[in-house]
Amino acid sequence: MNVLAAIDSFKGSASSVELNQAVLNGWMTNGKKSNQPIADGGEGTTEAIYHTLGGEWKKVQGMDLLFRQKESRYLVTMYNHKKIAIIESAEVVGIDLLSKPTDQTIRLASSFGLGELIKDAIKQQPDEIIIALGGSGCSDGGLGLLQSLGATLVGVTEGNPLLSVKELDLHTLMPITTKLTIASDVTSPYTGELGAALLFGTQKGGTPDTLAFLDQQAKSIVDQIKTSQSLDLDDLPGSGAAGGIGGALFLLGATMQSGFQLVAELVGLEEQVKEADIIVTGEGRIDQQTIHGKVPYGVALLAKKHHKKIIGICGSREKELGELTRFLPSIFSIQFGPITLAEAMDPHETLEKVQLLSTALSHLFTNEFS
Repeated sequence: MNVLAAIDSFKGSASSVELNQAVLNGWMTNGKKSNQPIADGGEGTTEAIYHTLGGEWKKVQGMDLLFRQKESRYLVTMYNHKKIAIIESAEVVGIDLLSKPTDQTIRLASSFGLGELIKDAIKQQPDEIIIALGGSGCSDGGLGLLQSLGATLVGVTEGNPLLSVKELDLHTLMPITTKLTIASDVTSPYTGELGAALLFGTQKGGTPDTLAFLDQQAKSIVDQIKTSQSLDLDDLPGSGAAGGIGGALFLLGATMQSGFQLVAELVGLEEQVKEADIIVTGEGRIDQQTIHGKVPYGVALLAKKHHKKIIGICGSREKELGELTRFLPSIFSIQFGPITLAEAMDPHETLEKVQLLSTALSHLFTNEFS
């Protein structure tokens, strides 16, 4: 029996490659065991691609989302005889870089540092730059990124530029001829109830008053762009991704792809699914959001396409999973009983429980009962 493990990282606990290996260590089989790190444009995206394609890590001394000094990195690798640079936005503007998201942090946070990474990547003269947008901790409409790349932000003071901007002038932007690709599954518009500030700002610490003002400011940016560029950011699905960074990248000529599908293509996941007899996938929490482009859903679709057996594992799961169960009916939590969040996040505990669950599940597919 050939087993393929393709599990997304359990955020803040264990990486994709570690979780996959724990499954394979526990699985009782004499067949082939394949560890394929995977991601959906969020945490671990560059690591998953590096595991398969290799490449070179480029380090940049710059600033994080609160303008603190930080060394960040991105990956330069080859795919289909083309040179590509892969930037994980969470590396420099990630919400995990905040000890606790608050209204103060959302009022200070900027995407400026991501622009610095893009500028450095351009210097490597790649054929394409891929920007993975998952896990952002800022909600500045992408204005910090544009400012880093030369845009003029009239009226901007310190902190989140969206709070103080009066006018956006893109005529001073540096010319970019490199192909830009966004890896994200967020389809939100730039403004409105489903937009960058109002839909995602609460989890980034914003109060209702702050988020309402950010959305009002973003609407002003939309109006200015309609006039100067004949482009409506609110008509572009995904412009609200990562606090509006998606919209800023659209202004730079970027196109958007599903984060999972892009990573799956780069690592050759479908070919591995074809060769497997059973697939184990998962993520830290499986819930009704999982069906919206997350790793377990994407892997399950490939398994269904090629008529393969599939199991999902997670740290926790929602009781009712809706349509997801059509594609991933067998989902198991690794927990044995009531547990604190700190205990649940402990990497050693997580990997040990994954291995124990894997051994138990493997007996269902073999005759190796003792």
